[in-house]
Amino acid sequence: MENAPIMMHSIDQEGRILQVSRFWASKLGYTPEEMVGHQSSDFLTDASRKKAIEDILPQFYKTGSVYNVEYDFVRKDGTEIPVLLSASASLDENGKFVRSLAIIFDNSAAKRSAAALIQSQRTDAIGQLVGGVAHDFNNLLTVIQGNLEFLRSDPDSSERMSFIDDALRATSRGSSLTQQLLAYGRRSHLMPKQIDLNRAVREMDSMMRRVIPASISIQTVEGGGLWTVNVDRHQLDTAILNIVNNACDAMPNSGGKLTIETCNVRISEAYVTERYEDIVPGRYVMLAISDNGHGMGKTIMGKVFEPFYTTKAVGKGSGLGLSMVFGFLKQSKGSVRIYSEVGVGTTFKLYFPAVSGSDQPSTLDQIQEEITGYVKSAKILVVEDEPDVRNVIVRQLSELGLGVAQAASGDEAFAMLAEGYRPEVMLTDIVMPGALQGPELAREARKMIDGLKVIFISGYPKEAAIHGNGVSADDIQFVKPVSKNTLLKGVTELLNKDV
Repeated sequence: MENAPIMMHSIDQEGRILQVSRFWASKLGYTPEEMVGHQSSDFLTDASRKKAIEDILPQFYKTGSVYNVEYDFVRKDGTEIPVLLSASASLDENGKFVRSLAIIFDNSAAKRSAAALIQSQRTDAIGQLVGGVAHDFNNLLTVIQGNLEFLRSDPDSSERMSFIDDALRATSRGSSLTQQLLAYGRRSHLMPKQIDLNRAVREMDSMMRRVIPASISIQTVEGGGLWTVNVDRHQLDTAILNIVNNACDAMPNSGGKLTIETCNVRISEAYVTERYEDIVPGRYVMLAISDNGHGMGKTIMGKVFEPFYTTKAVGKGSGLGLSMVFGFLKQSKGSVRIYSEVGVGTTFKLYFPAVSGSDQPSTLDQIQEEITGYVKSAKILVVEDEPDVRNVIVRQLSELGLGVAQAASGDEAFAMLAEGYRPEVMLTDIVMPGALQGPELAREARKMIDGLKVIFISGYPKEAAIHGNGVSADDIQFVKPVSKNTLLKGVTELLNKDV
């Protein structure tokens, strides 16, 4: 054993090394004499030592064998070597552990190959993602550009409001797409509202008709007496658009039919038990999207919700669309089912838990009715380094008759405050050029203005929002882009707290 060109060692019932091959000792940079008598776990990394002592060794002493255990040993020079260890024990006539023989294999090459494979897959996935995102954004930009061109060529058209609404909805979906990408791999921050699914589908109808090919017809079947659901509207629109785009790709160029249907359903406990469904029994509103395209086999159906999985050509899809649909439904406490038959078509059924009541967003007129005389006299400081973004926010706030001042950086805003400007509310970007970022600016401003209210606006999802010094629990944090009504409602909410 000592002279065999194999990595081997033997331990006793206490885990001490009894023997070690010179080949294994030299691999670790020791002589056999330096290792014998020490605990075998002494030569492991902290993580592997914990794994050995708490999990592997108790199992080994009980069963007498372990196979292909992954450990990281530490060489004498401090470098690590990943290994696979298999061992069997010798027992005496009473079944008591006497000693063991462990055979160790260097796992370094396999680890490197696995890492290279993962990197290659990641590179391929990023390539698919870039192509897919470009495809999705080009669709949205086509809608925005087309409607703006209609307005420019005929600004007095009777359809002008329809053009504007479609462009705004495309902008919202573009915002949703960027937030989903930034949130990918984390938990997406949902902002659910109580909505009527029939109304949501109707509002998307004209948009879908402009996006899908003219050869494809759309039929909408609205369920009567539909229950209210509590969902994030932007995510819902994106989920529908993702499924519709897939359906269009699945239908032949000669034409096809897309059917969108809503209805109330009750899912019983017996149904869940009999079919092993992972959905909570109760009342749901179902949204079904069907096509008469080429359909899918069981193999593809089993993978469609996997991230980055796509059957489309490079640049035609990111492979993220349906995985995001799946994640969105799970976060919404709902479920999604897929039914497909090759040569017949595919149906996606989205189940949303039903709720009662409604919570419709406030209109600008309703917001203005809430504003008191004190609020109307309030001063607001807008701190944003992007001129176009800053101009839009200032214009939106000015519609309420508020006194609005602006600064292009945290440093510029601090100088204004140091000279005596005293706003009731400060609306600031989080990341800006200069020494003072959003949180630091808020901290310094509150030293000068007692009770200052702050709204932070970021280009990143809310789960990455800031915390800590300079940030109050009463502060509001928005993710760009922010709709006018949302922004004005947030400002009004903060100002009315003192009324």
